[in-house]
Parts: sequence; structure tokens; C-alpha cells
Amino acid sequence: MSIFSPPSPPPPPPVAVPVITAAPVVDTVAEDERKARLAAVARNRAGIAGTVATSNRGVLTPASGTATRKTLLGE
Repeated sequence: MSIFSPPSPPPPPPVAVPVITAAPVVDTVAEDERKARLAAVARNRAGIAGTVATSNRGVLTPASGTATRKTLLGE
């Protein structure tokens, strides 16, 4: 080692070995309720504007009630 050489780096930390445990038991009833709740939230988020009657040619008729409402754009 000379005067102008950098000090040697410290040794790397030891590698941690992961501990494998048994899979936790999932409560299926609570999981089903959670999925139903999330589906209801997604359904409510869509609202009436998300229900548009379409076909392979496009929109057939405007949805009832949406044409008479005011929108946020000031219609």
C-alpha cells in the first residue's frame, strides 16, 4: 500500500437466509365479503353515466335521464 492508494472497502454484510413458514389460513368468508364490498364500490363508482346502450354500430339511443340533466360543463 502506498501513500496515494485509497483504503480497502469494508467486507460485505452477511447474507440473510429467509425463513420459510407455513402459509397463513385465509378466512374465506371475510375474503368473499371483501370482494363483494369492492365490487359494490366499483359498481357505484360507474354511476348512471357508465351505462350506455351500445351495439356494433355505436350508440343506438341516448340513455334516459342523462340528456335532461345539467353537467359540470354548464349545459
